[in-house]
Amino acid sequence: MTSGDAVLLVKEYHSDGTPFWTLPGGGVRPDESLAEGLHRELQEELDCHDVVIGEQAGHVWYAHRSRAGTISLYTVFECQALSEPTPNETEGVTEIRWVRPETLPPETLPQVRSVCRSALSSL
Repeated sequence: MTSGDAVLLVKEYHSDGTPFWTLPGGGVRPDESLAEGLHRELQEELDCHDVVIGEQAGHVWYAHRSRAGTISLYTVFECQALSEPTPNETEGVTEIRWVRPETLPPETLPQVRSVCRSALSSL
């Protein structure tokens, strides 16, 4: 999600307890489109029910630290929240932050850094 020149990041934790910042979202169920899965994940992670999901903004390959040999392709969408996002700790989201590309937290995943910079530069 973007707001002006900022993107919304969520803080989560790897299985070893180290924190990381990433984009909100998650897995898609077999009966869902990418947009439907993202809408559900935004509801679960951020209690954000009013969201406009726009165009695809890019892709991110992610090699999972907690699952050896697992690589995922994340599709990134432009989104606009029409309600205030709130972190849901039961979903593993402990904090949220609107950030500009030049002020990404140090623990931001490298792939997320790349997509944030490219997505915001095209706005």
